[in-house]
Amino acid sequence: MLLDTDSAIQNRKTIKVLADKDLPCSDLGEVLHQLLALAGMAPFHRACDPAHREPEEAQQRGIEPWRFHVLEADSCRILGGELAGEQAGKIPSMLAAADAMILATWLPNPPTAPSSTVPAMAEAETRFSAFSESSIFEPTLANMEHIAAASAAIQNLLLAATARGIANYWSSGGVLRSPAVFKRLGIPSQQILLGALFLFPSDIHDAQAVGSKLRPHRTPAKHWSRTVNLGGS
Repeated sequence: MLLDTDSAIQNRKTIKVLADKDLPCSDLGEVLHQLLALAGMAPFHRACDPAHREPEEAQQRGIEPWRFHVLEADSCRILGGELAGEQAGKIPSMLAAADAMILATWLPNPPTAPSSTVPAMAEAETRFSAFSESSIFEPTLANMEHIAAASAAIQNLLLAATARGIANYWSSGGVLRSPAVFKRLGIPSQQILLGALFLFPSDIHDAQAVGSKLRPHRTPAKHWSRTVNLGGS
């Protein structure tokens, strides 16, 4: 039975499953499609820049300012094996356990460098390729809204997974955000990784499950919210 919304929010928590050896591969099947569909119901204020959806080679042409790249269990095991021994931290151990991993990226707008002589698509691609990695993206309101929208899509997926009893973890990505991994997985370099979402099985055998260090330190709403009264009473 699915958890109701309030229960899913209250029960969602960080669970990292670390396996020393590959766990049996499980197929999430239709459940994975359900999670992705629910992620896609997140609100977004602006469509992504056409540079992300109009190139002929683009496989994902949606107007949403996010992209989800899905690896099911067998692909997780292959990638984990390829990353082992490459200072990849705990990522290979999580890939050895996961039923699926979703790399959630957001789509920054091309840096502004207007030109009246270069066609729009070619101009955007040129600006992307010339943009330094140290800058990552321009600090604009539009980009901030794209990040917020992609974060909402991620939270939708995590809550939907929790409602179905699937343990999950939102990782910042570590080695998974490297150009080599992006190239291996066919992720365009113009996208920016916002989260690596791991979905773990209920039977983790002898693997280790690790929770969040910050969860016990959460504070009540009164410590981070306030009521603004403009009525004068």
